[in-house]
Amino acid sequence: MNLISLSKCILKDFLVSPKLLSGLLVNIENRINLAANWLCLAQDVSDDGGVSARYSLIYGWDSSYPETTGYIIPTFFQYSNLVGSEEYFKRALKMADWLLLLQRNDGGFKGGPIDSNDGSLVFDTGQILFGLIAAHNHTGQKKFLAAAIKSGKWLVGAQNENGTWRNYAFLSTEHTYYTRVAWALSSLYMYTGEVIFKKAASKNIDWALTKQNKKGWFDCTGFMEKVHKTPYTHTIAYTIRGILETGIRLGIHSYIEAAKLSADYLLNSINTNQFCGGTYDKSWNPDTKFSCLTGNCQIAIIFFRLCDVIGNDHYFKAGQALNRYVCQCQSTEGSHEFKGAIPGSFPIWQKYMRLSYPNWATKFFMDSLMMEKNICENRNSMEK
Repeated sequence: MNLISLSKCILKDFLVSPKLLSGLLVNIENRINLAANWLCLAQDVSDDGGVSARYSLIYGWDSSYPETTGYIIPTFFQYSNLVGSEEYFKRALKMADWLLLLQRNDGGFKGGPIDSNDGSLVFDTGQILFGLIAAHNHTGQKKFLAAAIKSGKWLVGAQNENGTWRNYAFLSTEHTYYTRVAWALSSLYMYTGEVIFKKAASKNIDWALTKQNKKGWFDCTGFMEKVHKTPYTHTIAYTIRGILETGIRLGIHSYIEAAKLSADYLLNSINTNQFCGGTYDKSWNPDTKFSCLTGNCQIAIIFFRLCDVIGNDHYFKAGQALNRYVCQCQSTEGSHEFKGAIPGSFPIWQKYMRLSYPNWATKFFMDSLMMEKNICENRNSMEK
């Protein structure tokens, strides 16, 4: 434990509160670069090619996390294209090659960090699927496509008739945030044309929509049943984006509208409270004691995607404001062990990934800033 770093981080969050300011000037390229550098460090501290799950101010670095390494791969390929750096391409490929070593004979992947004793898990396998598809798309190497199809067929085989996953699910419980697995399957369908993946994706989304209330809030969105009534924005955003992206890929307008309903009520709550709470209840009342920074980035991405699909500028401004909030929480100085990283919560001592910098928070931060940058550049080119 580094008591000096711990004390400084706590004091910083105690003294300064970030604000939702869409007009706050930041150097987006610099912030993305800082985040990318930290994720490189998180990969380098592991000697296997994967990315460390998190840096804890109490316990230090965790072991590599296959699930999140899987969805960091597309982020690194995108960043490699953005900056024209071969390094990030090679790093993404190293992650993908490591994941191939972990795939089980049935196509599934173990859950949790690499040193955990978890068996194969549906959600983790679904997130790794994103990385396998991206690796094949960028390299053309058949081994990645074969592994992706093998994983997809395992996911289809594990699915219940009603579209849920109980077997190989976290705590053997049905979760609506597994729509993010449906999104992965819909992507695999678009990539391969195999209809079984499309059907499985639709079945899961159709079930998830039975859990949506009239205000767009979803039941069964918590990691465990006891928190279903007040889930983190992290899993709320998983759920909404899974439905949105599946709708976009399969051309199902009702899915897009369902995601929009949730996003609109959430946006109204954020605007009313001038704060994005760490959790929300079924009436979109936030827990204002803290903000889940991972969720903030994911929600910003949803707003940017809706801006792309629907074209309403208020989504862009909302996403930009959330990005600026998280930028104020990014560590831009201090110890190299967290410089450029995004904490789990603000304040950093709050309950989501307490006193830690999870790799997925920084991954979604990069994704969100790159999406904002792309929208701005497209607008500028159209105005010329």
